[in-house]
Amino acid sequence: MRLISSLVPGALVLLCSTVALGQTDLERATARDAANSGRAAFDAGQYEKAIDQFSRAEQLVHAPPHLLYLARSQAKLGKLVAAHETYLKIKRETLKPGAPKAFSDAQAFAEQELPSVDARLPYVTVTLQGAPADGVTVDMDGTPLSSAMIGIPLPTDPGQHVFKASGTATSDPVTVTVAEAAKQTVLLNVHATGLSAAPLAVANGNANPTTKEPQADDRAQHGSGLRIASYVSFGVGAIGLGMGTYFLLKSNSTDDDAGKLFDQCVAMNPSGNCGPLRDQYEAKNSDANSQRGIGIASTIVGGVGVAAGVTFLILDANRSGKSARQTTPHVTPVFGFNTVGLAGTF
Repeated sequence: MRLISSLVPGALVLLCSTVALGQTDLERATARDAANSGRAAFDAGQYEKAIDQFSRAEQLVHAPPHLLYLARSQAKLGKLVAAHETYLKIKRETLKPGAPKAFSDAQAFAEQELPSVDARLPYVTVTLQGAPADGVTVDMDGTPLSSAMIGIPLPTDPGQHVFKASGTATSDPVTVTVAEAAKQTVLLNVHATGLSAAPLAVANGNANPTTKEPQADDRAQHGSGLRIASYVSFGVGAIGLGMGTYFLLKSNSTDDDAGKLFDQCVAMNPSGNCGPLRDQYEAKNSDANSQRGIGIASTIVGGVGVAAGVTFLILDANRSGKSARQTTPHVTPVFGFNTVGLAGTF
């Protein structure tokens, strides 16, 4: 290992200038500094810092020596699963022709060091007893395990681990301490919780479309949408009718002003050629016509909004009434010739 350590440091200083031509000078310089800082931390036994620095260097510029020291640091901390995968990544990489010697050296070192990590790697097999495994989730240290991982040996870091089953069946937490190179079995005694697979499927978004509860939810959501649409339509109708009333009243006032100007013009000159008064009269008359047009259009829009709101309200009342009319109060609008009202049961 001393020979291996003595061969790589010089490569760390040079590798960023020989690879990754797509990177900027700043990125290469930063990666070089991070790698040197990581090497210093590794030599000082500061393996967490070494992992951080070499990870940053690798993010900036890919180089197998970065990964080599990353794997060594992980192994020193007992993170054997991560170290195993990092070593494999180095070993399986296909180097391009003309790659720096430091790259091929790192690959050779990874191949030499991987067996010692594998020899330290412990395995844990999780088994369930007492209830069917369907709908049961097993957590390892709070992280769910895939159902395919139950019952087979799992590579695990040495140390303390907590296992627990939940779902259609649960278990008490089981804490085990795993030694290096150990092969250990964890038995979870599970008991049914009374939950069925169907509610779990609903919770996971896999509900059967023929079940009754999702249909009730759909009706509630649809009814809520109709109510919201009716409120929006009534709002549009109120605004339209308000604007229509304002502009129609305004047009009447403007029309009166135009009539007064016309009377003054005729009084001055019966032929209607009264100069500025005639221009003012025509302007007022034009304004009155514009205001009247806006008022009529706004009134129509308001009427349509109110009609749409009433329609949505009736649809909502009818839809919800199918399931609630017999047990809850409901109100239905009633329209007829010269008649507007509400009908309902209470």
